Amino acid sequence: MDVFAVLLVITAGAMWAGCGLAAQDFFSRSSLTPMDLTVFRMFCAGVIMMALTIARGNFVKSIRILKDHPFLLAKLSFYGIIGLMLMHWTYFASIEAGNAAAATVIQYTCPAIVILWTSFRKGRLPGTAEAASVILAIGGVFLLVTGGNLDRIMVPADCIWLGLASAVFFAVCAVYPKNLMAFSDGSFVLSIGMFCGAAAAFAADPVTDIGAFFHRDIIMDIFWIVICGTVVAFTCYNAGLRRLTETEASVTATVEPAISVIASYFLFSEMFNVFQAVGIILILAAIAAPGSEHMLKKRLGFQHK
Repeated sequence: MDVFAVLLVITAGAMWAGCGLAAQDFFSRSSLTPMDLTVFRMFCAGVIMMALTIARGNFVKSIRILKDHPFLLAKLSFYGIIGLMLMHWTYFASIEAGNAAAATVIQYTCPAIVILWTSFRKGRLPGTAEAASVILAIGGVFLLVTGGNLDRIMVPADCIWLGLASAVFFAVCAVYPKNLMAFSDGSFVLSIGMFCGAAAAFAADPVTDIGAFFHRDIIMDIFWIVICGTVVAFTCYNAGLRRLTETEASVTATVEPAISVIASYFLFSEMFNVFQAVGIILILAAIAAPGSEHMLKKRLGFQHK
């Protein structure tokens, strides 16, 4: 496996973990909504990524590619709206309803969703490790949200279903841009996707008080969400995705829920009982299972199918 690509994806995971924690602090200090934050985050990130495209001298070339491939803009719009925008909004809404640690762990059922979709698309049953991943993910979420008590839900219902929805849209973001980057510069793909998503989010919830995002109580949260958790994270992830398979990238990004859970304990005093802790461990194992089998086969010299 490409070590540099792995480091890029780990960096992305760490940045995303910090983004979730910053969002939790943001909602505790501001009356702005998850959709407001989605609009602002995506528009700012789109501007920065477009500036990077121009600075690299790839803007004119990328526009020419758009003209030569008429359906590419439609694909970028799908990526921006169905992937990026809905993932951001449901993730932020899940955090607002619960907390960053629970929302992030639930969102990371994404690899299991990718496995099921890939198996369905290829008309085959999941392999042993893939099936184990799905079972572990389902069991882990069950323990996390119930805490081992069938009569009580430990995590707010809105946090659960929004987190699961975010996982579905995260799966789109994990797989879909790989083909898009074959056509154009990664920063251009991300910038157009961000602009399309921001436009859709603004249409749903027009943001009128831009100054509210620059209040001194939340300015550091905004910096981390926009710069570190969006520009740096997505740039690193997409760059790593060029050199890794989707499975390898998703396994490496396991660092995100792990960091989120640990940091939530120290920053927000979030507590999990024993059953919830086991649930978190099961979800982390679910993320690692298929990729670990793939990497082991590569080391042993087997052909991965």
